[in-house]
Amino acid sequence: MTTLTRKKQLASLLFLLAFSFNSFGQINWWNQKTAYEIFVRSFYDSNADGIGDFNGLTQKLDYLNDGNANTNNDLGIGLIWLMPINATPSDHGYDVTNYYAVNPKYGSMIEFKSMLTQAHNKGIKVVMDLVLNHTSDQHPWFVKSAANDPFYRNFYRWETAPSSQTGPWGQQLWYSKNGSNYYGLFWSGMPDLNYNYQPVKDSVFAIAKYWLQEVGVDGFRLDAAMYLFEEGTTLKNHPKTIAFWKEFNDSCEAWKPNSLLVGEVWDAPASIKLYTGKLDMCFEFNLADANINAISSGNPYNSRVTLNNTKTNYQDNQFATFLTNHDQNRVFDVFNTNIEMNKAAASLYLTQPGVPFLYYGEEVAMRGSKPDQYIRRPMQWSNAGNAGFSSVNPWISINSNYANYNVSVMQSDPNSIWNHYQKLIRIRNQQGAIQMGAYQNLISTHNEVHTYQRSLNGHDIIVMVNTSNTKIDSVQFVMTRSDGSSGNCKFVDLMNDTSFFIMGNGMYPINLPLKPYQTRIIAVDYPIGLQHNNWQNKLLVFPNPANIEINIVKQFLDQHQIQLQLFSLSGELLLVKEKIEEFNTYPISLPKGIYLLKFTNELGECSTQKLLIN
Repeated sequence: MTTLTRKKQLASLLFLLAFSFNSFGQINWWNQKTAYEIFVRSFYDSNADGIGDFNGLTQKLDYLNDGNANTNNDLGIGLIWLMPINATPSDHGYDVTNYYAVNPKYGSMIEFKSMLTQAHNKGIKVVMDLVLNHTSDQHPWFVKSAANDPFYRNFYRWETAPSSQTGPWGQQLWYSKNGSNYYGLFWSGMPDLNYNYQPVKDSVFAIAKYWLQEVGVDGFRLDAAMYLFEEGTTLKNHPKTIAFWKEFNDSCEAWKPNSLLVGEVWDAPASIKLYTGKLDMCFEFNLADANINAISSGNPYNSRVTLNNTKTNYQDNQFATFLTNHDQNRVFDVFNTNIEMNKAAASLYLTQPGVPFLYYGEEVAMRGSKPDQYIRRPMQWSNAGNAGFSSVNPWISINSNYANYNVSVMQSDPNSIWNHYQKLIRIRNQQGAIQMGAYQNLISTHNEVHTYQRSLNGHDIIVMVNTSNTKIDSVQFVMTRSDGSSGNCKFVDLMNDTSFFIMGNGMYPINLPLKPYQTRIIAVDYPIGLQHNNWQNKLLVFPNPANIEINIVKQFLDQHQIQLQLFSLSGELLLVKEKIEEFNTYPISLPKGIYLLKFTNELGECSTQKLLIN
């Protein structure tokens, strides 16, 4: 372990102990985890019936995380999100028939609990999909409700003459049955529960308590979280829905302190913001779209804007990031099977603020486009028959690209997307600044390079991702140490284990090349040779950016004699003015780029600032 790594890990631990406690005095563990979304049906078949199961997942836990920090064969996953595991008549499982039972095709409750115990022993948390907006139309509650049972009738919404209103995406909302009509947001087979009826709330609270306390899961992914209450034309984000989740969250915390609730609120950031303090975090669909757009267009502008908006809309790092999930075309298809674009996209969401969720198979570039069953095909473990998923024909056909895109082949290729994911996850797991640090956009000389700084307790990480297919010989920018100190610094590129030194006074000019879609993740080591650099000068430099000349005004008649030096980012001294007058104009005839102005007074105190020439 390097000295830098030990320092970063110690700083991360101290931060956790000092600053990362919630109202129950416990650490927000999810910020330290990289999550992995699993469709059990498609992960691994242990009993040769063509369907993935709990025992199969147990056998593959070491692939996700073997619990040994000294090994290097696992992905480093710390959190699993299981798509629906309850009893259901469907393949997808989002139409539950029994909330207290597991899907018998996946195995027994004993086998599920065994998997859960072994995951916990390896340091892996497990959250399950909890589908509370609706049930299956085969659920006993609905069967009794449709039969006009006096207790269960109001478990669902019934109208004799409902309105002709359509849903958020123009869909039918009301379906006829037994001479009446029931409300179903998604389709007729999944009728919505009626949360205005207290027994419904009591029932779902009891379900959550059972899974947290008696079974032992670590929390829930909450499907369709914004649709619980409807009133008139308000079908989503109703104030009663927001209030419900606050009450639900408080109860879950009481049943199992620090349990995780992550909501599917597929909406604008202003709407997601309503759930702050009610749910622990929600999925950031807008950032996912912006990151994919950055790689598709070669321009990260939308990603920068969206990241800046997260500072306004969410608590620091308390949102879930991803590229695509089980409801969207797989990212490998989105990028037309371009591996390098996939790598660059992975670099973005695994180094940006938030808790990243990796959709199973993304790390081996699985293909998949709508309809839904084709984006949920069996995991590609090897180039053996059925992609190593099962010894018999699986429940749905294997992807056509499995022979070359599978775990076995890609683990042995150091340049594969699997090894790229593994390196990114390991860097994130080791760097507290990436897990929980502040985010700051850095302006460079190339707009196609997404450059930003993550900082935590004076420790800084710089991320550079070339979102384009263009080789860039020189990307120039200036970073400022978040701890306010100065002196020479060692910069370590964690992606290729190289290092370099830069002289600076709190601000450091950086000039690096990037290959097409290349990623650099640079850790800033402690300064070497500290020097004084805290002079607050009274100089005004304008315009900045400049192109013809710059003006420097000595404000408030400062009596100190001041020297000006102008440096390139490579450290070349380009201009010296021994004495700054009250007003100075200097012509500029330099190539466009970023430069450094250094001002030194007669006491030896100095300060620096950036100058952009365009």
